[in-house]
Parts: sequence; structure tokens; C-alpha cells
Amino acid sequence: MDIATIASNYLTRFKTQHGTNTSQNQWSALNAILGCRTKQYGQIYLSCKDCSSLTSRYQSCGHRACNQCQNHCATQWLARQTSKLLPVEYFMVTFTLPFELRELAKQNQKVMYSLLFQCATSTIKEFGLNNKDLSSEPAMTAILHTHTRKLDYHPHIHLIVPGGGINKKRNEWRKLKNKYLFNGYALATVFRGKLLAAIKHAHLKSTSSPKKWVVQCVHVGRGLPALKYLSRYLYRGVISNKNILSDDGTFVTFQYKESSSGLTKQRRLRGEDFLALLLQHTLPKGFRRARDFGFLHGNANRTLKLVQLLLRVFVPIQQKIERPKFMCKNCFCAMTIIGFGRPNPALE
Repeated sequence: MDIATIASNYLTRFKTQHGTNTSQNQWSALNAILGCRTKQYGQIYLSCKDCSSLTSRYQSCGHRACNQCQNHCATQWLARQTSKLLPVEYFMVTFTLPFELRELAKQNQKVMYSLLFQCATSTIKEFGLNNKDLSSEPAMTAILHTHTRKLDYHPHIHLIVPGGGINKKRNEWRKLKNKYLFNGYALATVFRGKLLAAIKHAHLKSTSSPKKWVVQCVHVGRGLPALKYLSRYLYRGVISNKNILSDDGTFVTFQYKESSSGLTKQRRLRGEDFLALLLQHTLPKGFRRARDFGFLHGNANRTLKLVQLLLRVFVPIQQKIERPKFMCKNCFCAMTIIGFGRPNPALE
């Protein structure tokens, strides 16, 4: 059971039911999913040096909404983030967009998602500078998710924050003394003020001013488990094929793990509605889902190296992560790419 097959089976019904409400970005994502590993994206020609056999494979679409692609990108991202880990306590801070503002976000995705990043990170920076233990601007890795585990529209920002920072006035490293970062209620209050002001400044019209704002701040140990969790949905769509249980020609059933109870549950939807559920999480073209701030930013490598030196962090030379090899079906040896076939323009 895979998304491409489901998309093909329900494409006509999807166009009838949801075609008028589908954006250009979503159509592009759907076209990529349908054409992934077909003639639409061309072929790779392969040769085996050991047994001289020849074969070919269709190329992947490379679209971030496709759950068959970009596993290599996720692996590279996790390797880069792992190389930046410090021997300090880490925290995951999650800023959730209230229900009343989600329709506004859906209609103005690029602006609202940018404001989410801006307001969430500035809130953490403000608290870091005012915290008596830190008294510094925290570094952080921020990732945007737009879905719950049952795939409903639920925009939120995850921030992985190391419990330490650089006090620029004193030119010294400041480290938290316990496993507590900031109060979630206090974060929510400041975040609310910042985001509502930013929405007004962007000339977006909100029909309501929600009262309930949720910000969770939890200790996540040394950071690696949280990074692994976030990397799962970073580049490879919002659902794995293994979680799609059945398709009876009318309804598609998939499973998910409920976050509150930890129980595995199922959800059953008409096939065309299932496709619409997936496509609503397509990000605007060119929008970056993952961003680094402070000394974790790509332009702050010198500062990061100084912090690692100060904390006596052994940083091994990062080896280039090679893409998985194509294996020969006859002798199981790695094959060599000898050429590429052009995409089929009729299917583009």
C-alpha cells in the first residue's frame, strides 16, 4: 500500500471533490507523487562490473511531499545536527498556533509560517537574555510541523534549545544549573502578544483573538532523541507507507499513535478526502521547514567551534555520507551509473 497508488486510484474523485480548493503548490506535489519512479522523471542506466549485467531504474521525484524520496537528505540533516551537540541539557519548546487562527494560516501560509518562526524564536531569545542563569541569547534549531499524528491541520514550531549560551557582554559561556528552562505559561503569554502584533502589522485580518495559547517546554536529555524524532517528518512527507493499512476502493484506513495515551489507533477516510488531508500539509514553494539560530547557524561555525573547544567536545572529522548504492540482483554487488534517460515530456 503506497500513496502513489492511492493517488492514482482516487485522482478523478479528488478533482471532482477538492479540485477547486487545491493550490498550485498542492497540484505540483500531487503530480510529483504520481510520477515518482516512473518515466516522468527519466531513468538511470546501471552496469555491474562483477557480472556485466545491465539494468535501469526510474528516478525519484525528489519532492519533499513524497514519502518515497529524500531519505538521504534527512540522514544528512541529522548528521549535521548531531555534530553540533554539546554536553549540556537540552529542551524542546513547542509553540502551537491556536485553533481560531488556523484558517488564517491556511489561507496565508507563507506569511503566517514566517511569523510563527519569527515570534517563537524571538520569545526564546527574550527569555534567555532575561534569565538570571543564562543571561545570554540561546541558540536553537527550529522545525515547522503542520500536522497532528492523525494528520489534521495543526501548525506548530518545535525548538530544540541547548541549556547554555554566550554572554556577549562578559564574553563568557553560561550554563543552566538544572533541568528546567522556562515556564510554559509565561512563554505563551509573551508569544501571544508578539504573534497578534505581527499579524496586525502584516495587515492580516483575524476574526477572533483566541484566549487559550499553548507552549510546552520539556527536558529532552542530551538532545539526540529529540532530533531523531523531528527528522522523521522533515523531508519525507507526513505519513509512512507502512502506516497505511488498507484501501477497499472507497475508503483508506491508516494507523497513528495517539500522543496522549501512546495507543495505536486507526482513522478511516474516503480516498479523495485522504489525499486532501495529505496535500493540505504541502509547504509553500521554497519555504524552509528547518532553521538554525544563534551559534548553531551555518554562518556561526567559528563561534560554535570556540564553544566546543571551551566545553572540551571531541568533534570527529565528519565523513561524507554517500547515497545508498544500487545493488545487482544477480550477484548483489554495487552497480555503477553509466547514463541517464531523459524524462518523458508527455507526463510532465
